Amino acid sequence: MEETFTAGIRPGGLTEGREIRILICHILAELGEPMSFDEMTESILTDGTANYFEFADALGELRDTGCIVSFKTEAGINEYTITEKGKAAARTLENDLPLSVREKSAENAKNIIQRRRIEKENLVSISKTEDGYMLHIRVTDIGTDLMALSLFMPTMEQALAAKEKFLSDPAGAYMGVLKALAGEC
Repeated sequence: MEETFTAGIRPGGLTEGREIRILICHILAELGEPMSFDEMTESILTDGTANYFEFADALGELRDTGCIVSFKTEAGINEYTITEKGKAAARTLENDLPLSVREKSAENAKNIIQRRRIEKENLVSISKTEDGYMLHIRVTDIGTDLMALSLFMPTMEQALAAKEKFLSDPAGAYMGVLKALAGEC
């Protein structure tokens, strides 16, 4: 039976609170922008780098020591950002972590933030109809929307797959619609 502090951690993952604190500081310093608790959790735990409970403890300790600060966004989401003290710790101690762990977690964080931007600029929803589902896509810009489109999908699985496909490359989807409508396909 796995112990609590190693449950869910892949071989080579982090088991010490000190290592996890360094990793959190490294990610926030590399990213250069705030992250929510859920985003940080996903960037570190998705591939088994650390245990949830150790991660949550490390985050609290960093906040208590002034290495990171938390604040509420306009949407009411609690986000964390790194302080100068945390940046100094990340620079000084980052080599105490394996390069692969630092790179993978930082890459995960960047992908999560990129996805957040895409979802903010491209609104996608699914609504139930009598005989299936409607996928609603809206590509926003400053002022006028660039595109608003609703597509019928027979099943929820197809609607979710189309949503993910669109969000994986919204610019490509937009260009594809433009080309199709202009007869350039």
